[in-house]
Amino acid sequence: MLKLYSIALALIAFAQVLEAQTKPVPSNWVLTFAEEFTGTELEFPKWTAHDPWGRERPREVAAYVPEAVAVSDGMLRIAAKKERARYAGHEREYTSGFAATWGAFAQTYGKFEIRCRMPVGKGLEPKFWLVPLSGGEAPSIDVFDAIGSEPTRALFANRWGDEQTERSFSGAWPGPDFSKDFHTFAVEWDEAKIVWFIDGKERFRATEGVPRQPLCLALNLAVGGLQARYPDNSTPFPAVFEVDYVRVYRKP
Repeated sequence: MLKLYSIALALIAFAQVLEAQTKPVPSNWVLTFAEEFTGTELEFPKWTAHDPWGRERPREVAAYVPEAVAVSDGMLRIAAKKERARYAGHEREYTSGFAATWGAFAQTYGKFEIRCRMPVGKGLEPKFWLVPLSGGEAPSIDVFDAIGSEPTRALFANRWGDEQTERSFSGAWPGPDFSKDFHTFAVEWDEAKIVWFIDGKERFRATEGVPRQPLCLALNLAVGGLQARYPDNSTPFPAVFEVDYVRVYRKP
């Protein structure tokens, strides 16, 4: 079974190389991962539509369910709905989706890029982040994070340490309404720093606690949480986080 899984991952990597040959690659970078969402469903085992940790997060109120993640018309859509489902041992009032490359793709250093459009509404938090293979949530890098009630504000964060010693360095940038159109968000990460870009322009950087281990890709739309707080009657459901593409590069 493990051998078949390894063969499947090798075939995915080969397909990515072929796909990379047709894409414009920024100078001084080599494309290592490309997801254009051209199929009709999330590609397994390249992605899994499950929360890698499967555990309760502070003040989140949604169950992460695979059916909340859909691919069509060249787009990934993660939909949050007001419907009941069981998750992490509790009944939840909402459902939403999570997609990750856990066990299929991870990389140390490089350029990580997403083109997406966020949903608007109180209690919503769309996110593209880089997470460790260890099963913990640190070290991690938030490439794109936003609060649905503040759609003109992009959030950035770098976290390191463990549950007892976790530290972070974070910031924000006031921009256009990121729910009105698609925008490109990226980080360039090396052994000394992490630099965040929005639509090709540098907006933030961090030099402390820079990860030095492989991180995999994660996409989710949280409902509730410490930052987004709870949704209310003004929050439109279903709410959809739309992703046009995800691309990863490394230095040659």
